[in-house]
This record gives sequence, C-alpha cells and structure tokens, in this order.
Amino acid sequence: MYLLLIFVVVLLVFSMVQNNRRRKSAAAMQTAIEPGVRVMTTSGIYGIVQDVEADSIVIEISEGVDVRFAKAAVMKVVPHLDETDDLDALDALDDVDEGDELDRPDGVDGGGAAPAEKSPDVAAPASVDGHQPGTGSVSTG
Repeated sequence: MYLLLIFVVVLLVFSMVQNNRRRKSAAAMQTAIEPGVRVMTTSGIYGIVQDVEADSIVIEISEGVDVRFAKAAVMKVVPHLDETDDLDALDALDDVDEGDELDRPDGVDGGGAAPAEKSPDVAAPASVDGHQPGTGSVSTG
C-alpha cells in the first residue's frame, strides 16, 4: 500500500519537474524572438518575424504576406541558412543535366506528362427493372 503511494508521489514530482523545464525553455525561446528571426509555428508555417508585440507577433510567410500569430503559437526558432548552403543546393541541381536518363515508367518521356491511356468501354448499368436506359418508349398520360 505504501509502495503504491510512494510511486504516485514520485511520478507526480517527476511530472512537475518536466513541466517546469518545458515552461522555462518556452519562455527562453519567446524572449529570443525578435524581428528578423526565422520561426516555425505550431501549425507548421515557416516565416520571418517582422514585428513583436506584447502577446502577438507578425510573421512574413511569403514576400508581402504578413500574418499575425499569438506568441504561444511559435513552436521553435529556426536557424537561417547560410548563403553558401543555398549556393551548394543550386550547384547540386545544376549537376543534373536535362538530357540525363532518369528512371521513368515505360511510355513516359521527359518532355511532359504521360499520354492518356484509353479506358476500356464500360457497359451502362441496367435499371432496376432490367431495361437498358434509353431503349424503352416513353408513355404519356
């Protein structure tokens, strides 16, 4: 009986310590948020902080598109990519020649979309009473 009580108390203390660590790291991250810092929100949107207010921030998610978020919506501060990293990525793309053969399915050329395949003829479904639609006469009256 006492062993179970001690286990519950230890679990509760451990939970409180972990929560305190999370709160401190979140507070430290929010103090690091300033204009020009690249961040990721809890919804997965990346952007550059444009303005910081008491409880909200303005993030530029695309050129000329500014969105206001609550400060608590910032999940993490993302480090900037160096210009050398960007240039290395572009050089890697330039190394692939347009004429290189890539693994493509049969019938697909590199010049665009695959040609549309003909679909097999599908028979029209019969109506509930067994007659084909459009084959019967229409009765009036």
